[in-house]
Amino acid sequence: MTIMRTQRLLFHRPILWGAFVLAAVPALLPARTGGTLRAAPTPAAKAPSDVGVQVGITKYLADGRSISMTQGVQFTQDDAVLKTDKATALQDKDQSLLSADAPGPVHLYDPQDDLTGSHGTIDFPRHLAVLSGNVILRVTPGKREANAPEGSPRRQFKDPATLTCAVMTYDYRRKIGKIPGSLTVHQIIQRPEGPVTRTLTADAGLYNGRSQTVLLVGTVKGQDSDGSMVTNADTRASGKPIVIGIKEGAEYINIPFKTTGRFKVKPQADDGKDGGDGLDDVPPAPAPASPADNTPGSITNIAPPAPDIAPPAPDIAPPAPPEAAKP
Repeated sequence: MTIMRTQRLLFHRPILWGAFVLAAVPALLPARTGGTLRAAPTPAAKAPSDVGVQVGITKYLADGRSISMTQGVQFTQDDAVLKTDKATALQDKDQSLLSADAPGPVHLYDPQDDLTGSHGTIDFPRHLAVLSGNVILRVTPGKREANAPEGSPRRQFKDPATLTCAVMTYDYRRKIGKIPGSLTVHQIIQRPEGPVTRTLTADAGLYNGRSQTVLLVGTVKGQDSDGSMVTNADTRASGKPIVIGIKEGAEYINIPFKTTGRFKVKPQADDGKDGGDGLDDVPPAPAPASPADNTPGSITNIAPPAPDIAPPAPDIAPPAPPEAAKP
């Protein structure tokens, strides 16, 4: 009985690890086609979708397809890594890895993003990870933060943008995260007068790590910590999402439909609110012209008006002088 049990264990190990062990066996054996022996083909290079596994303790379950893993479990596929303390992996009948379920905290990261959650599952063929429970997505700091001088304010902001939600489905090959429920986005925006924190909330959203944008739908609210931006909009009437850019140094908010709102205007030092009558703002009257002023346009240069009526001519001519007497 003991011998049979030993044989069973030795038999199952290469089968359950078929994706890693049996793949190399055909290369060592001849192949038969139509009763003729031929050389086995050279094995192909490792496909990008293969999954690397590191685990402390492995237990193969009786169903022949489930593997219990504990103590430092790590899955690596493409450029994504998932770490957890405990997981159960599932294979298909051909011993290809299908999925893994982690009942405890998970940490999924790649060169672009860093995600944590209270629970997680991975669909390896589709490159999808579903994280739930206090999900936090942190956008990896850009080169400007990484290369900033030690002790500078920019160096202190390790997470230029974070996204929190209850559930997220993250496609770690396409770098896209779907959030079916409410979410909150926090951004650290660098401005000449100092850093500003921007907070936005929405009913659902879509994160795109390649374009570094987040699409927000439903009731969208946002505000900057300095009060320079306040928004409250609803996307359901237009059917168009609000797009926010989270790329470092190029943050923006795009609202593609008609909105109403109010912009803040900073008051001047004296804007009439102190009870003044505003007479201080009246310009002074110009000084009167001098009588000796002979400049053109002055009143001393104006000629007196010509008389309107000429003096009347006499009505009767004066009498002619008398003629001289004849001798």
